[in-house]
Amino acid sequence: MLSPSSPKLSAGSNGYGAILFDLDGTLLDSLPALTSSINAILEEDGRYNLSEDEIRTMVGDGIKVLIARAYAATGAPPDNDSTLNALVARFSAHYNANPSAGCTLFPHVPEVLAGLVGMGYRIGVLTNKPITPTLSLLQEFTLMPILSVVVGGDSTPNLKPHPEPFLHAADQLEIAPERVIMVGDSINDTDGAHRAGMRAIAVTYGYTQIPASEFGADALIDSLIDLPHAALNLPMATTIAP
Repeated sequence: MLSPSSPKLSAGSNGYGAILFDLDGTLLDSLPALTSSINAILEEDGRYNLSEDEIRTMVGDGIKVLIARAYAATGAPPDNDSTLNALVARFSAHYNANPSAGCTLFPHVPEVLAGLVGMGYRIGVLTNKPITPTLSLLQEFTLMPILSVVVGGDSTPNLKPHPEPFLHAADQLEIAPERVIMVGDSINDTDGAHRAGMRAIAVTYGYTQIPASEFGADALIDSLIDLPHAALNLPMATTIAP
């Protein structure tokens, strides 16, 4: 837990006590930095550049999958794990140097997160992005002070949509999974949340190529400004754990 000395907070009026957020495509428009770092290693290997729109279709499943997709789109994909791991290291050297380059928060992020904390929710970030650039971005955009937990793609052995990182976040928050809401722009967020016993709210403005209406989320929102109302009106999925 990032704030071990903070007092226990009471649950929302409908029983929920915490809200987890995906990062890329939900809180942060990170395509510029991802695109420039991918193109840097593609250029080093004599391959052509990809546009932000092309990279948009490739994100959401972790850095290894992003790189494999980028290389498949520009020629032959990495032919073994050793080659892929070397590409990850090269990408990370570029990306970690300045992960916020050209990036912006989506509208209403700071005020909505602060408002949710004021309502009594614990707030966290759960992303497939590695923890080092994740923490750098959250610090750069001054979101760290209001967060109670941050789980990155290398914080647990498995990535979303596996339930493990969701359950790890709930454990760090010291709150039962059924009292947690996950907010994200990917079917991985919805599927993983449901597999962990959580509810899921999907945003419609993110990077996914699948319409958010097809995720099977418990609610849809077009803007984060609509999240507090959606969370307050979300019925409990199961009996609240004591």
